[in-house]
Amino acid sequence: MTSDRKFVANRENAKKSTGPRSVIGQRSSSRNALRHGLAVSVGSEPSFGPGIETMAKAIAFASGQDAGGILARQLAEAEIDLSRIRRIHTSLFKTLYAKQPDVQLQDYAELAVNLAKLQRYERRAFSRRKRALQDLSEAVVDVQTR
Repeated sequence: MTSDRKFVANRENAKKSTGPRSVIGQRSSSRNALRHGLAVSVGSEPSFGPGIETMAKAIAFASGQDAGGILARQLAEAEIDLSRIRRIHTSLFKTLYAKQPDVQLQDYAELAVNLAKLQRYERRAFSRRKRALQDLSEAVVDVQTR
């Protein structure tokens, strides 16, 4: 449990960190997630809707669940996220390969930096897929034991 003194200090510190104050800073900050689109959920992006539904129906059918199962949809969204990240990985390596034989050491360093940036989104997608698989398998076991 947090002490009263620490609680008050946390409140005071939170009041100080209110984000960018200038119009330019706010405008710049509002576009942070738009750099590559990986921060946007595929479920809220209409262009991914048909692919998600098709994959979710296939997963639900294979697992014996309802055709519109929430768990199957979560798994499909995580899988599509992973495929988006893999496409970006591939494009990064293709870009580097296209520079052959003029590849410099700085090109490898830039590749490493870009791959490190993608790692956050890849970890998130992997954990979402793992959780969805566990939940789906538990649901299948529950149905089979009834």
